[in-house]
Amino acid sequence: MTPVARAEEPSDDDARAVARRPIAAGRARSTTTDRWTLLLLAGAVAYLVAALLRLAVDGHPLSVIDEHVHLDTQLEVHDGTFPYRGSRYGDGLIEEWACGAGHEAGALAKPCGDPTLGPADLPSGQYTSGYIHYPTYFVGGEAFRRLVESVAGPQRPLDVYRAYAALLMALGVMACGIVSWRLRLRGPALLGGTLAPVSAAAILLYGTTVNPTSSAVLTGALLGGAGLRWVLTGRGYRWLLAATALAACVAVTDSLPAGAFIIAIVVALVLRRSGRSLDSPWQPRWWHAALLAGVVVVPVLAWGQVIAHRATIPDSTLYAAYGFESWTPVVSDSLRELFTLHSPWNQASVLEAGTGRPLNALVRAAGYGIPLWVTVLVFGTLVLGTLGVVRRAPAAAPSARDPRGPASSLRVLAASTLAAVVLYPPALHVSNAVTGGFNTGIVDRYSISFAPLLVWLALLLTRDRPAVAGVLAALSVVCVISVGAVA
Repeated sequence: MTPVARAEEPSDDDARAVARRPIAAGRARSTTTDRWTLLLLAGAVAYLVAALLRLAVDGHPLSVIDEHVHLDTQLEVHDGTFPYRGSRYGDGLIEEWACGAGHEAGALAKPCGDPTLGPADLPSGQYTSGYIHYPTYFVGGEAFRRLVESVAGPQRPLDVYRAYAALLMALGVMACGIVSWRLRLRGPALLGGTLAPVSAAAILLYGTTVNPTSSAVLTGALLGGAGLRWVLTGRGYRWLLAATALAACVAVTDSLPAGAFIIAIVVALVLRRSGRSLDSPWQPRWWHAALLAGVVVVPVLAWGQVIAHRATIPDSTLYAAYGFESWTPVVSDSLRELFTLHSPWNQASVLEAGTGRPLNALVRAAGYGIPLWVTVLVFGTLVLGTLGVVRRAPAAAPSARDPRGPASSLRVLAASTLAAVVLYPPALHVSNAVTGGFNTGIVDRYSISFAPLLVWLALLLTRDRPAVAGVLAALSVVCVISVGAVA
């Protein structure tokens, strides 16, 4: 009789090999996805940078968003001076407005070449407000101009200074990509973490005009990335301090995200006092908050003293149109600021597709509502995450010492960031009234430096819900392509 062959039972090594196959296949798919994502991301960033540079040197009229003020300051720095309170606009700006690119507000009452044309003919008034800005951005612009002209020869100043703004915006996008990768965001989350912070024409506009706001995404990415690393790992406070110092020395509004970390420190310390622990190695101290606040406030006070020392006219003369006789309008307007969401993502109709190009117009039209949807998705996710509706798996289980379980450091920071975005407009409004004696609204562009941190918090809170990252990535890519169509 022929013996029946018995099936050989798999060994332990074979079983482990079979178990490893799905893991290996998953890793291979993940690696392939990462490669395609990086290729798509590199193409989108290159496309965006090329579009910004193209728009920066196309000679479009000066933007109504204070570009004539910043161009005048930049030309003053080129001449070796800096405006003070009482400075009149210079000949370089007047010539550019009357004889060069012009201005979105329209032509001057006197034509180019009129010998009587002067600062008094500018509709914005003859005195510049450029003195309020730190010299940092403009010194960088002058260094960039000298570098370019040392290689390519004399260039049109307006084009070079706008190209400098485009470079800063491009560096901001690249910084968002690097930080997103360091945060272990992959696939659609990497796309969203890199492009969503600039997914609005109102943000990209500053990469095509002379304006210190073009630095906001870059400084916001450095500050937000350093702060997130500190909160999630307990390491890198010095980097947060350095990034805050850099932002505070470029522009006051660039350093606003530091307020989110100051609030988060206070909340974490209160939780610790009440017996709650945190789910990360983060161990904030009171001096951390005090030092951050000092880094933000000291440049403001120091520059205020410089302004006061050099001034030749009072604030009441320069801001006469914005003065107030009672505190009632200041209080009511501050309350309005408190209950108005100052989102960094807004539309800018100035970035329009050229006439006579139907395809460009159609592509541009596809991106018009995206800033609103990005606002809804990002802020909605943060609100739901703060309320606990969107909740990640806890890093540690409750214990006898802490029966409620450790508090989420990420949720603490998300709530604190929302609070900072809501509270800074009324605080800044009141500060302007007290220190400058004028009552003016706080514009949404001041929130641009918050954009990277807001996006990363939304993606980290929903790391186990890939649909959020997918939608955000799709919106961001469409917006970038849409705005790029203008170029």
